[in-house]
Amino acid sequence: MPGRNWIGAATVLGILAAWQLLSATGVLPGASIPSAASVIEAGTGELASSEFWSAMWDTVSVALLGMAVIVVLAVPAALLIGRVRWIGESTWFLVEFLKPIPPVALIPLGLLLWGPSPEMKLYLVALGSVWPLLTQVVYGVREIDGVALEMARSYRLGWWKTTSRIVVPSILPFGMTGLRVSASIAIIIAVVVEMIGGAAGLGQQITLAQSANALPRMYALIIATGLLGLAVNALFRCAERPLLFWHPSHHREAR
Repeated sequence: MPGRNWIGAATVLGILAAWQLLSATGVLPGASIPSAASVIEAGTGELASSEFWSAMWDTVSVALLGMAVIVVLAVPAALLIGRVRWIGESTWFLVEFLKPIPPVALIPLGLLLWGPSPEMKLYLVALGSVWPLLTQVVYGVREIDGVALEMARSYRLGWWKTTSRIVVPSILPFGMTGLRVSASIAIIIAVVVEMIGGAAGLGQQITLAQSANALPRMYALIIATGLLGLAVNALFRCAERPLLFWHPSHHREAR
């Protein structure tokens, strides 16, 4: 893994060097793409700005709250859909209908109901990022070994032991994958809603910087949103290691 990190860091430095070179030689239009040095300088200034960290918190806090909401909603719903046949058959059309609806299309409804507020962002984040977790947990429930469940019944293990020793280990790998994907989508939706809906956060700051023609700051904020998504993904990867150390996929990654 350290070798992979060094290669990744070298790639980023190479891209920044190429960007600076192309800007200095006039290949990249300075009116729309500022130099890498000016973007780095603007980004350094943002790190010392309370406005930047306040906007970061506005984005992250709603995404975290949205994740808590979707866990509360999606996990029980997925257990019912996956374990109770008539519920699964009666809800599949509704799930398949709602999944492709882009949250951006619901921004006008959110503005009508709550205006450009954190509540509007929370509503759209929860609605747009719930599906990966829901579907992954449903897949996990359907992968539970029926023989193991029959054996648990035969030995009268009870609800708690059956759940903790058979059900949870079966759905945990699927749930962690769903959580990681949902968290990345939650950040994306929060930023897009802030840009279009006008709610406070990094997206709003990007729009304001573009309106003021502060292009280095705009690019620095865009890069900050990318780094935020990268940090969220890395956080979930770190959480997966102690929880899924026994899973074959982690054994393959460790080789």
